[in-house]
Amino acid sequence: MPRLSIALLAVLLPSFTSAQGLTPHPETWRPVVYRDLQIPGPEDRPFVDLWADMISKNNRAYQSAGDTRYAVGNAPVRESHVVIRGGDKVALLSVLDTALSCTVVAADAISNITVKLCPMRLAFWKGSSSIIRQGKGCYLEPGPKPANFSPDPSFAVSYASYDVDAKAIMLGVILAHKAVEKCSQTVSLYKK
Repeated sequence: MPRLSIALLAVLLPSFTSAQGLTPHPETWRPVVYRDLQIPGPEDRPFVDLWADMISKNNRAYQSAGDTRYAVGNAPVRESHVVIRGGDKVALLSVLDTALSCTVVAADAISNITVKLCPMRLAFWKGSSSIIRQGKGCYLEPGPKPANFSPDPSFAVSYASYDVDAKAIMLGVILAHKAVEKCSQTVSLYKK
């Protein structure tokens, strides 16, 4: 995963380190957190900053296609993430969902839920040093109904845990009560 701007990390760091304690039981599997960045609020700033280049690219693509519905805010863009804190270390793993940057890997027609492979970024701070790496990760996308943004976790869920010994974030997706194998991955905090 190539590195991004260290200046960007300086902007993001305070959002994830201020007044935050250790992540309790990081090895426990937990659902990822979703954010709609189309009309971002103050709490969305770290994610908008992390993905500013991709959000701008997505906005330009909609504009050049003549789609002016999004003159206020951004063209459709959503994000999912997990944050792990421990001592002087903070890791943010984020996956960005836009129409242009993702490919479908699984779908369930009955529930109208799609799983996409999308851009993923790992921002990692250890003391005063920091890195951002890029890759691909899965995004669980519910259907178009406005109230359908968070799928029923008994049927479909994106989840994460932290393997303390391996120093890696583990990711997975369940759709129709089955693991989406293409989405099971381990993201090491340290390059091997």
